[in-house]
Amino acid sequence: MQLYAHEIKGADQYLLGVMATATVVARLVFAIPLGRLADRIGRKRVIYLVTPLWYASNLLLAFSPGPITLVLSSALTVFYSLASGITGAMALEVVPLDQQGRWSGLRGLFAGLATIPAPIIGGLIWREIGPIYVFLVPIAIDLLFRIPLLTTVRETLRGPSPGEMKAS
Repeated sequence: MQLYAHEIKGADQYLLGVMATATVVARLVFAIPLGRLADRIGRKRVIYLVTPLWYASNLLLAFSPGPITLVLSSALTVFYSLASGITGAMALEVVPLDQQGRWSGLRGLFAGLATIPAPIIGGLIWREIGPIYVFLVPIAIDLLFRIPLLTTVRETLRGPSPGEMKAS
């Protein structure tokens, strides 16, 4: 993100610092409320709610006309990691307790295998297709794979019943 902001969008060290600060502040502001919201209305709903904000982060960065949108993009990018944390909690609730060690190992293995070629693929996309696509391709992959897969996973928390919602 910072490399793109600097090399393509012309962000200087001060703007990069403000962008990093925006990310930290957004995490501080939204992490606990989103976790509580996920506990209240369900993890899948919150993932569906925050995923468009991560898409907006990538789109704002890719098409940013100036520093304000770069800072906003940095603040919104935190929703990717927050959704990932919620997904991780959800995964642990789906996997039986006696299988969680195996699940964690397999997840780590496949994450590691994906992480090895990722910088090479990202570099090739940057050089051969264009830097903007480094931010557009993940959105496409997410829409084509993660979101459809998420629809097949059961909700791990019982959301409030209509009667409970009225009482709140």
